Amino acid sequence: MTSKALDLATIGRALNELRGPLGDWKWRGLNGEQQEFLSWYASREEQIEKLTDLQALASRDYAQLNTFLQAHGFGAAFEPFDGIGVASILDMLVQWAIEGEPTTIERVSAPFGPYPAFQIRSGAVDVYGAPGYKDPVLRLRTKTGHSLWLMKSDLPESGLALNRVAQQLLEAGLTPNRRWTVGVVVPMLEMDIAADLSWLLGATAANGDGDYHIEQAFQRFKLRADHHGAHVEVATGLMVSMSSCGPISYPYRLDDPFIGFFTHPDNDTMPLAAFWADTDTWRTPS
Repeated sequence: MTSKALDLATIGRALNELRGPLGDWKWRGLNGEQQEFLSWYASREEQIEKLTDLQALASRDYAQLNTFLQAHGFGAAFEPFDGIGVASILDMLVQWAIEGEPTTIERVSAPFGPYPAFQIRSGAVDVYGAPGYKDPVLRLRTKTGHSLWLMKSDLPESGLALNRVAQQLLEAGLTPNRRWTVGVVVPMLEMDIAADLSWLLGATAANGDGDYHIEQAFQRFKLRADHHGAHVEVATGLMVSMSSCGPISYPYRLDDPFIGFFTHPDNDTMPLAAFWADTDTWRTPS
């Protein structure tokens, strides 16, 4: 399985920044994922603006945006465009409230490990139960008041599904779990992931001048965590342009594993040779 990541706050911060050059406008989603995100964003615009770990830049100059990304440790990602681009950055460095101890962790199923890990003693971690979830929820506390929340989970369907669970956990009415009284052991982490923002393409906003559409969207997600603390860095980039001919059309992309099957010319009710194609089979036939 492949790790997934998606940060919604940097997308929201980018949309906030676009209010400067484009004025007052109203976003509308063209699909369920866009509508779900825009509903989340609409109720948190002001909260996002107050987050001190976020900053953003909007510009019509792609080189200026690339310089902004590079100054924060990310590669140049914008290509020349005819529109307005925006880049937003999350940069959050935290230390655990009590420094952890290096150790290892092993799994009960393959791949077994061992993996590098760290143990956080009970004085710096809270363990909760969440209604509707069988596994405990962990809260690693930090010296600055930030928290890292963790819970065992099956592979989420998408980045939005991942954020949906995170939001549900924060609103679930957590209750203290006293079973683990000596702390927790957590794998050390090093992530560098290109999050999938293809679902955001085509989202539309309108003001007095016309309609604008998101034509380009990308996100880079970096996370490092060890016994000292954690450092998370996220860069999100969007490019919007005006169109007088309605929303820009994009082809639907089968960019996740999928099922397929055939039918015979004389029988459209019986599937033949059904399959589920994961990325291990995505290659040019020999």
